[in-house]
Amino acid sequence: MILGVRIANFDVFDEDCAGILVKESQNNEGAGNRLRNLNALIGRNNTGKTSFMGCLAFLRDCVVGNVADASISCGRPGFSNMVIDRSKPAEFNIFFKLGDRAGGKSKYLQYDLMIAANKFGSPYVAGEKVVLSRKVSGGYELVTLLEQDCGHGTLVNDAGTSEEFGIEDEHLTALSLYGKISAYKDLCDLHREISKWFFCSFSSDEPNSYFNEGGAPGGHKHLNSTGSNIGNVLEYMKSNDEDTYNSIMADIKNKIPAMKKKKNLPQTLSESPDKLFLYLLLLRDSEPHSTIFIETPDKDLYHDMVDVLADEMREYSIRNHYCQIIFSTHNPYIIETMSPKEIWVFERSFEKDSGDVTIKCAGDNPLVDAMFKQGVGMGAIWYGGHLDKGDDWEN
Repeated sequence: MILGVRIANFDVFDEDCAGILVKESQNNEGAGNRLRNLNALIGRNNTGKTSFMGCLAFLRDCVVGNVADASISCGRPGFSNMVIDRSKPAEFNIFFKLGDRAGGKSKYLQYDLMIAANKFGSPYVAGEKVVLSRKVSGGYELVTLLEQDCGHGTLVNDAGTSEEFGIEDEHLTALSLYGKISAYKDLCDLHREISKWFFCSFSSDEPNSYFNEGGAPGGHKHLNSTGSNIGNVLEYMKSNDEDTYNSIMADIKNKIPAMKKKKNLPQTLSESPDKLFLYLLLLRDSEPHSTIFIETPDKDLYHDMVDVLADEMREYSIRNHYCQIIFSTHNPYIIETMSPKEIWVFERSFEKDSGDVTIKCAGDNPLVDAMFKQGVGMGAIWYGGHLDKGDDWEN
């Protein structure tokens, strides 16, 4: 799971951070307000919530593929059009808490990536670093596992031996290469973590033509980002373990009032109960995603269905200790039972096109914290305007 994110010189972020980074965690894991297992991004329109998740989607594509393809895929306009200052690199710093498969304990890794544009505007990997925060007597120590500068660097294997390396393709990250080699277990775990990020688009307004045009036949193990392969997923689940399939279907139907009377399972995204069905099915994946990003999951859902979804997301975050959900919303209902430390407020002055976004944790607002401790729900606090008033925040 992600504990903190810093983005600099990219999209609308000049240098903004949500959560904590490795240096802030040295004395105490809980120092500062880190990202939690369940996180809500709130704020007015065009304040950077969608851009925040878009930046992380870009980072994932850079690690899974390469920086050149990532810059133009999914409708992106090219790297030089996404940076604020083309003379400087874009910087991404992500601090993770991962489960150690061998030791069964938590481990903490930070991944730093710098991407710059050459004179033709083409992106290349300008720098990269992976740091392990390791507990020792009296505190923590930082161990650099990988560090490179323009394709040349060093890395440490599982035996503790330092090696030099060179990458001829300037578009490839070192993590995309060495994160697939078993001799570098920590890098493999980090690569797997980022690769399993899931960017959900179930609430997208784009038409679902999957069944109309004929989707790929056969069973699919996981839902795709739009949920258009739901039929394939249900086919796989039923064929793989019919008892588990029947149990999951009965559980989901009992949680959705409109589906109790339905004989058939949904095959399209045309009705809001069917969208809720997709969310509940996603949250019951037998191999849960490391982080699920959702933009406005409450869109088109009636208030009772919003309550169901909020409860299910909470249960998912408790059930899967190293997994998390990050979602954006404009609906106070869905955050009513959340804590201030789980809510991130995005603000923007709009004095310039880019670089004037601020990200604050609601837990840093003393008035909000006091009201919450008195039993006032976060939805009511937001509806009362207390999350949008800058004067209530500590500087």
